[in-house]
Amino acid sequence: MAYRLEFRINVLPSSTNSIGRKHWTIKAKEAREWKTWVALMAKSKGLPKMPLKKAKLTLTRASSVAPDADGLVSSFKHVIDGLVYAKVLENDRMDNIGIPDYRWEKAPQKNGWISVVVEEVG
Repeated sequence: MAYRLEFRINVLPSSTNSIGRKHWTIKAKEAREWKTWVALMAKSKGLPKMPLKKAKLTLTRASSVAPDADGLVSSFKHVIDGLVYAKVLENDRMDNIGIPDYRWEKAPQKNGWISVVVEEVG
């Protein structure tokens, strides 16, 4: 049976536009926090026996305002890094994950969330 991981985090990662000019220590702290949150969620749902060599990712951001395309993609950088850190993914290169399916949904203001779906590709 192929590995599948699905979870939701009821917080939004910062977009490039909102964090772009902040001090590097603030950026580094956010990166660490997201890697840790994602790793904890993945571990709580069950890790694969070995990191996946090939996977399909579906990443959804729900917010009150629609992001621009590059902001949507960049907001998931630390999330994907967290999947590698947790050893769900062997790597986050194109050879391993291709181009993830990035989605956006409308959410009430201050009730944003992200969802992550990882599916092993044979």
